Amino acid sequence: MPVVRDLGVLLRLRNFRRLLAVRLLSQSADGVYQVALATHVVFSPEKQATPAAIASAMAVLLLPYSLIGPFAGVLLDRWPRRQVFLYGNLLRAVLACSTAVLLLAPVPDWLFYASALCVTAVNRFVLAGLSAALPRVVDTERLVLANSLSPTAGTLAATAGGGVALTIRLLADGSNAVVVLLGAALYLLSALTSLTLPRTLLGPDRGLDHAPLREALSSTARGLVAGLRHLAERKDAAYALAAMTVLRFCYGALTVMVLMLCRYAWSDDESDGLGLLSLALGASAAGYFVAALMSPWAVGRFGRYG
Repeated sequence: MPVVRDLGVLLRLRNFRRLLAVRLLSQSADGVYQVALATHVVFSPEKQATPAAIASAMAVLLLPYSLIGPFAGVLLDRWPRRQVFLYGNLLRAVLACSTAVLLLAPVPDWLFYASALCVTAVNRFVLAGLSAALPRVVDTERLVLANSLSPTAGTLAATAGGGVALTIRLLADGSNAVVVLLGAALYLLSALTSLTLPRTLLGPDRGLDHAPLREALSSTARGLVAGLRHLAERKDAAYALAAMTVLRFCYGALTVMVLMLCRYAWSDDESDGLGLLSLALGASAAGYFVAALMSPWAVGRFGRYG
């Protein structure tokens, strides 16, 4: 099969493998950290999860993508991307250790959420940098395949990290701090792995003339408005984005519902609830994997709208 052959070629590219390793370690740490956040909010014996607490946890996970995401590229065009991976993951390792300390100390909830928000905010720059660096390690012919493979592999790594986090939490007598420290160790490994890549390989190109930062940020904001106007004129693109928005909203609502059912309705104690959540996480991982395999065939067989 051409896809399998191209995949074999990709994995023989040394710098692609190294960049992929940075992604897998980084996103597996994300999975560990996010599960620690969710279980602390929902499954900690001393806490009674409320809709406000769950909404706060979801905001911590999603706000950086909504607020920082559109502007991340402006800064990534000015910073060496390998250094973004190095210092970004080092910073997240330190922040994760701080979160572990906050979990053990009697501190206000807002301080814990602020620490978690900083970790996910830095994550937005790392993920954007990983995508921007791909054309530097893959030839144009196989770039589409690499763009498909890398995020899928990262999602699977995050899911696997979440599964490991749940297992460790069950074995570590319910200690979320131990789980967070595992995430910090993985962030550190990702930072060290980035050092195997040449400093200037991933860009951006030196000598390019950049607009002043304030002007670039305002231009990005105007571009977002222009993009909305563009969508208003092209219904197919607007429908596709609307469909994705509804799907992600429903997936988030379903995730919260499963968390609450595992905690309060389907189990008698915390361990049983975490065990059920592990099964749900495994099903989600299997679904991502099957979708990655079936999507190219399904699009060819039924078309994009089919």
